[in-house]
Amino acid sequence: MTAAGTDPEAWQELCRISIIPNLGGAGTALSFEGMTEDISGMEWGEKDIEGVVLLNGGRIAKYVSMTDESLTLKIYDINAENTANEGAVQLFHKQATADVTQPIAVNNTITRETFGIILLWAETLPATGILLPAESKTAYRIQITNAYMTSYKPNFDDKIKSAEVTFKWTPFQQDGTSNKREESTDGTAQLPAAITSATSF
Repeated sequence: MTAAGTDPEAWQELCRISIIPNLGGAGTALSFEGMTEDISGMEWGEKDIEGVVLLNGGRIAKYVSMTDESLTLKIYDINAENTANEGAVQLFHKQATADVTQPIAVNNTITRETFGIILLWAETLPATGILLPAESKTAYRIQITNAYMTSYKPNFDDKIKSAEVTFKWTPFQQDGTSNKREESTDGTAQLPAAITSATSF
């Protein structure tokens, strides 16, 4: 049996982020080193209820369908490519054919792409979010499928070019299966393999 790892007081500072564009099922994962503080929004869905009044004055809870979910990240993009983990605008404005020839040109498009997303915190971080943490190490992982990049907003906060990128997804697929999974391990067992597809676990 593998010994348990050492739980941190909190998951903070560095994490591994992998983004998998669908690209017709042939997308290659883009991997990033991230600061947890640069994840500026994690809007998980609400499972609200509404009180329904009965004739006797009592109440019953009526379930309200779970709301959509979203994730906002701050990135430091330095070019318009999406092949070297250095840019994201072509992920937002998907081109008919990705432009990899200098100079790069990205036109606005109406085309949308789906993405898989991996956020990984671990006692010992692997090189990318797709890789598994070492055995006997604690870890926490969030995986998302069928997400859309709904916002790409460049800015010059802190006098450095960056962008806020928002991904949004429905909590469930058409067949009712989940689009988000959260996992953790205390080190006595390793996490299962991470997603390699933008559309399924």
